[in-house]
Amino acid sequence: MNPLLALKYIREITIAALTIAVIALIGLYGQSRADIEHLKTEHALQLTTAKAAYEVQARKLEQQQYDQTITAINDHKKREAANASAIVSANTANERLSQTIDRLAANAETDAAYRAQYAATTGQLLKECSGSITALAKAADGHVNDIRLLQDAR
Repeated sequence: MNPLLALKYIREITIAALTIAVIALIGLYGQSRADIEHLKTEHALQLTTAKAAYEVQARKLEQQQYDQTITAINDHKKREAANASAIVSANTANERLSQTIDRLAANAETDAAYRAQYAATTGQLLKECSGSITALAKAADGHVNDIRLLQDAR
């Protein structure tokens, strides 16, 4: 009798089963929407965190570059002060050397042997100075080339 009873109410059983299935699908759909919203929120949070980390890193790099620039400027000023001091010392030494040369030239006017030695020494000194000036010019050209490389690289 049970199978006959089940056949008699098959339509109602089918409707009930489909209703339960529809209710279950609606529940699953609602849960899926909540899961999707949760994933969207989580993704937005991760994206915001990544952007914040990027901004922090960018600011840190900017600060490092600023600090490096300030350090370079300070080092430049120290070298400039040292160069100025060296120039003053060189000018003082040059003035003393000029006075010595004037004294030696005055002595050379009176003594012929001294004059010959003075001329030979002066010639040797000119050769050495010429070589030093050439070496200095070569070094200066190298520095200018290095500076241009740095400027072009920036």
